[in-house]
Amino acid sequence: MEISLPHPSAPKNDLWEHQQIAIQRAKTMDFFAFLFQPGLGKSRTTIEVLRQKFTEHNSILPTLILAPPVVIKNWKDEWVKFSKIKPEKVVPLIGTGKQRLKLLQDSPLDSIWIVNYETFSVKEMKPIIEEFKKRFSTSKLPCVLVADEAHRLKDITAKRTKAVMDIAPLFKYRYLLTGTPVLNDYRDIFSQFYILDLGQRFGKNFYSFKATYFTDLNRHMPKQKYFPNIQLIKGMEEQLKRKMQDCSMFADKLTCLDLPPLLKKTIEVEMGSEQKRLYESMKRDLIATILGEDGKLRASIAELAITKALRLQQICSGHLRVENDNGQTGTLKIKDNPRKQALKELLMDLAIRNKILVWSVFKDNYDDIRQVCRDLDLEFAELHGEITNKEDQIEKFRNDPKVKVLIGNPLSAGLGINLVEASYMIYYSRSFSLEADIQSEARCYRAGSERHTSITRIDIVCRGTIDELVLNALAKKQQLGDRLLRDHLQEI
Repeated sequence: MEISLPHPSAPKNDLWEHQQIAIQRAKTMDFFAFLFQPGLGKSRTTIEVLRQKFTEHNSILPTLILAPPVVIKNWKDEWVKFSKIKPEKVVPLIGTGKQRLKLLQDSPLDSIWIVNYETFSVKEMKPIIEEFKKRFSTSKLPCVLVADEAHRLKDITAKRTKAVMDIAPLFKYRYLLTGTPVLNDYRDIFSQFYILDLGQRFGKNFYSFKATYFTDLNRHMPKQKYFPNIQLIKGMEEQLKRKMQDCSMFADKLTCLDLPPLLKKTIEVEMGSEQKRLYESMKRDLIATILGEDGKLRASIAELAITKALRLQQICSGHLRVENDNGQTGTLKIKDNPRKQALKELLMDLAIRNKILVWSVFKDNYDDIRQVCRDLDLEFAELHGEITNKEDQIEKFRNDPKVKVLIGNPLSAGLGINLVEASYMIYYSRSFSLEADIQSEARCYRAGSERHTSITRIDIVCRGTIDELVLNALAKKQQLGDRLLRDHLQEI
């Protein structure tokens, strides 16, 4: 059969050893989890396994691939590159709900459909889900489900998680792809592994799973002082890992790739006088006031710990979200911002011979970074929520030698994109998200970065502030959520 033949651009020996081991393990199973760190070829490995399944059945099996929007095109490109399946058989479902439904209805059953996770949580997409159910439930061929970045399904209460759990039994073959199956704690694995094995390992009821493996250390606290502190029961972590291991494979960069060293540096800056005043006021009183351009006093108020932490981070990065007279929020820039000068000095030295990723989680920082680049006559590309032509921007950064800087948001551009042309990454500001941190770091520290003698990560932080708390937590691979913020906000 044609699809079983090797593609000219994909010789057998171009697979890494960990990919070959995973393929051998997965090919005899109906479900498998590829727990590979970013950059280790999860999608390519999955394609090789599926090509073998298709060959066994002498047909392209009806296949549904769930993926974040930014990697949908990459999935189609990978299929075209690493198989002989005709491009028209690989159908990204993009556009409006009606456009997606038409694409689905116009494609034959022996197709590979790629959709984003939001398809399963948006009400307008319900007809698409119903069409999928109809097709997969009536198919005479066994069907395939692939969940890329499967940790997107870790929240048992989310609509998309419930919807995918609901359709999972329609598929004979099921595959999870993620480098971070556990972001908060091991409760994250329940829904992911239910979708994988339909409850064989951890049961079909989340609350029974939770009662078996976890305990609340604060369960005896008085009601008025109580807050949950859910922890694994002693000895249960090894049991969980053993159950996961027989249908999954973990792979990390340090043992699988001969990568150059990843160097990490921290550049500490002092806050400007106005920044210090605003920071101390917000830290102490949960409110900060600043004079607007119109001469009126504007206020920024934080009532929750998570909001306080966010406002403190914004002040450190050089701006403040405030309320206007009409109650709407706006942004005021802090004029004296040493962080901006630190970035300028770094780019002045590094951009002569290197391409550089500059990450920022706040859109209000983009103008500052652009201005620094313009002051230095540096051409730049951008990848964040305000950019629609992302592919053009990626191409520009990768292939134009004059473009030295890419301004990106770790949440929107830190996933599934290969930016190995960069040998430096500068974190102008960070979020609390461990996932965003891991994924953004992997854009240039992955296969292909062997072209550099080293990869360097530089974090700009304000000394003695929440910047240090966030950076320390991320370095320890901790997800900074409400509990950690509540426990540690007194430190800042």
